[in-house]
Amino acid sequence: MSQTSKAVFVALIFISTNLVGQEGWMPGIGPAIANNTSSIGINTRAYYGIDERFCFGPELSIFPYQEINDSYEALLWEVNLNAHYVFELAHRFGTYPLAGFGYTVERERSLTNMEEIERHSAPGINYGIGLHYAVNRVLLFGEFKGVIGDLNDEFFTVGIVILLKKPNNQNQH
Repeated sequence: MSQTSKAVFVALIFISTNLVGQEGWMPGIGPAIANNTSSIGINTRAYYGIDERFCFGPELSIFPYQEINDSYEALLWEVNLNAHYVFELAHRFGTYPLAGFGYTVERERSLTNMEEIERHSAPGINYGIGLHYAVNRVLLFGEFKGVIGDLNDEFFTVGIVILLKKPNNQNQH
């Protein structure tokens, strides 16, 4: 192996091991599925990692109007504040419980005249579990989240989170 190859190899190991931690700002995005309506939407998030284990932040999920049956379609959106505590299972691979609270709005409208039939909104308590895999500054994740409240539902999300800034004075993996 040449000196250049060794230097590149060592640099890649250094970069990958120093970027796995979750300290700093982490915006993310991914497709989501609402279980009760089988609607497909998008989830966006902006988490802040206090250290390599604990992060929290707001999320916004939007499920545009989609046909539920032959007579109506539904729109759903929710705003959440969730927290994760990460358990590293292996280098770059972790799992986390999810806990938080949110506010959900659901609108239903007739397919025949497009008039709003019903509108529901309610706060809820969030629970769930997720998995992530770190690739340099990117976390690939899959997540299950349930909501307990007047508008109970379950959501499945996959996506990416990008680590924007990592403090220089923290211990690394």
